[in-house]
Amino acid sequence: IDNPLFGDTAFEARYTDYRSVGGVQFPMHIVQRQGGYPVLDLTVAVDEVLTNILSYGYDDDRVHEIHIRLSLGREAIEVEVVDDGRAFDPTTLAPPDLSRPMRDRPVGGLGMHFVRSLMSEVTYARAAGRNRLVLKRRLTRGSEADQHGSS
Repeated sequence: IDNPLFGDTAFEARYTDYRSVGGVQFPMHIVQRQGGYPVLDLTVAVDEVLTNILSYGYDDDRVHEIHIRLSLGREAIEVEVVDDGRAFDPTTLAPPDLSRPMRDRPVGGLGMHFVRSLMSEVTYARAAGRNRLVLKRRLTRGSEADQHGSS
């Protein structure tokens, strides 16, 4: 991202708190400037990522911290989510088989499919006992993939 840090926040979370974590709120001037779609896509994606971290990343009652950093550039909005949950690389998940009827599909996997579909780019790294997931959403509407996200 080609600008200074736009926003940075951290919150404490326990395994049992996932239902009480509200959606991440983005500053309204970004929504208005971009017509809303990139920011709405990011909001859905971040909510899904946080739900997964809190639902599956921890198996204890200790307090954990999740860091969220928002950066805005001329070409994209980027959100970095860092947590100390168990290692999990969502970029390695196979895409779900959407051709099968819903009743015949295994439970799970659709959330990260939505994240990858809404974002222009999703990257993962594990370092120093922490997961680092970066969600990037291009602001331009130059291609079909940018209009509907890409994986």
